[in-house]
Amino acid sequence: MAKDRSYEATGRKKHDFGRGSRWCKRCGDYTAVIQKYDLMLCRRCFREVATSLGFRKNK
Repeated sequence: MAKDRSYEATGRKKHDFGRGSRWCKRCGDYTAVIQKYDLMLCRRCFREVATSLGFRKNK
């Protein structure tokens, strides 16, 4: 069975699901990515830009 060319070149498999398939579009981190509303931001970046995106805290 032949291997995928991208796997041979990089040494890493392509991830279709799980943590390796989603990363923060702002900082590139793989942990705690918020996918709701197609944000694709980690929780730290989301807190920095939430007000500029129109989110606000509920009391």
